[in-house]
Amino acid sequence: MNKFLTVVELCTTKVAVAVGENTDFGVKVIAHCTVPVRKVIRHGDVENTKKVVEALRTAVSMAQEEVGFVIHDVVLCLWGHYIRTIQIKVSRDRKRPEDFITDQELRVLNDEAVKYKVGADEKVLKAIPQGYDIDARIGIAPNEAEGMRGTRIDAYYLLVIGKEQSVRDKYAVLRDANLNVIHTVISPLGSAAAALNENESENGVALLDIGGGTSDLVIVRDGTVRECACIPFAGQSITDDIKSVACITAEMAELVKIKFGTCVADGVNDTKKLVIQGTGGSASTDVPLLLLAQVIEARLSEIFEAARYIIEQSGFADKIPAGIVLTGGTCYMENIRELAKAIFERNVRLANAGGHITESSEESIFDTYATSIAGAMMVAFDEIDTSRLSAHVPLPDNGPATNIFGEEVKPEAEQPKQSQQPQQQGGKGLFRRNPKPQSSDKPKEKSSISDVLGGLFDGQFNNNA
Repeated sequence: MNKFLTVVELCTTKVAVAVGENTDFGVKVIAHCTVPVRKVIRHGDVENTKKVVEALRTAVSMAQEEVGFVIHDVVLCLWGHYIRTIQIKVSRDRKRPEDFITDQELRVLNDEAVKYKVGADEKVLKAIPQGYDIDARIGIAPNEAEGMRGTRIDAYYLLVIGKEQSVRDKYAVLRDANLNVIHTVISPLGSAAAALNENESENGVALLDIGGGTSDLVIVRDGTVRECACIPFAGQSITDDIKSVACITAEMAELVKIKFGTCVADGVNDTKKLVIQGTGGSASTDVPLLLLAQVIEARLSEIFEAARYIIEQSGFADKIPAGIVLTGGTCYMENIRELAKAIFERNVRLANAGGHITESSEESIFDTYATSIAGAMMVAFDEIDTSRLSAHVPLPDNGPATNIFGEEVKPEAEQPKQSQQPQQQGGKGLFRRNPKPQSSDKPKEKSSISDVLGGLFDGQFNNNA
C-alpha cells in the first residue's frame, strides 16, 4: 500500500492541507486544499482558535473527499514572528577514537543540541548542523563527518527557537480538529527545499518567501541552511496600506492589489485613476494608479531593505553569488523582480516548487503561495520513515447515488486518460538525499492568481485615462 503524508499549514490568510506520496520522480501531491481566513492568525500566532479549527476541519474534509481516506496523522508547519536563531557548539570526547564516527553518534550530538537551555517560554524547534571539527581537522561539512576517525568532535549548530506557547496553541488547534501531529517542519526550510536548485544551494543564495503575514528569509550555502529569519510584514501589510489610503474595504483592497498593483511607481501615468463603483447607494471611489503604485513600492521596499539588512548582519553578504530567489503569494506583483534587483543589487529569480514536484501533481501546488507547504512535504518525506506509518482508513461508503425515484444512478465510464510522465528538474535540490530520475518532458505552464481572479473584477472597476 502506498504511504501518504498529510501536511497542515496555518497561515495569516489561509489554512492549507496537502496530501502527497513519494515517487521515483519526486513528490506527487494528490490533494491541496485551502480555506481563506482573516484576522484569526496574526504573524504565525493563533488568535481565534475556534475559527481556525473550523477552517482546518473544512480543509481536511475537502482533502479527504479528494484522496478517499480518513486523514488523522499529519505533519505540522511551524513558523512565525516569534522565531529566532542562535549558533552553538556541542563537544564530545570519544572513548574509542579508532572506531569510525557513525550516524548514530552524530544524532546523539544533534539531540544534545536540541536540549540546549533557552528562555523560560522558548523551545528549540530544530538544530541544523553547520559543520564539525574533528581533532585538528577544521570545518568538516555536515555530510562528511560520518566514517571519519578522531578523539574529539566539536559540532556546530544553528538552533531555530520558538515560543513554546505559540507552538502549543497550534497543537491545540490540530487536536481539536481530531488530528495527530507526527512531525514538524520549519516552513521557510520547506520553501528553500522546494524553490532552490542544486547550483544555488551549493554556491550560496538567499531565499525570501513573501507570504501573507510574514516574509521569511533563508540563507543557504554548501547545501546547508546558514541563517533564517522572520520579517513581520508581507502581503497583508500591502493590502492594509491600500485599504487605508484608498478608504475601501479590505476585500476590495486585496483585489485592487492583485489586478492593478505594480511595484515600481516610476513610469506610471499620473493622470489615470481607478474608479471603484460604490455599492448600496454609496459614492464611487477614485484611486490614482500612481498613488497605488507608490503605496505598494514603499511597503515592498521596506521588506526588501529589512531582508538586505539581515543578510549583511549574517556575515554571508559576500557568500551568496547566486543572488536572491523570491517566492510566496506576493511574487505575482508586477515588476517585483525589478524592484528587488534595484534594492539588493544582485541577480533575482522568481521561483515555485515546480522543479521538485511531479507534473502530475495537483495544479495549485505550483503556485508560489504553495511553495512552503510543497517543500514541507519534501522535507517530511526525507525525515520520516514512512514504512512505520499506519495504513489509511478508507472513507465510509455512503452507498450508491440514487435519483429522485430511488433508482441507482450509475456513473458514466471514464475515458482513458493519457499518461503523464512526471518531471524533475533543477538537480536533486536542498535536503534531497537521493537524486530522482529526470524526464525530458517540458513543464506545463501554470496559471497565476491574477488569471484566476481576473473575472471577479468585471463591472466593479473603471480604469479611466
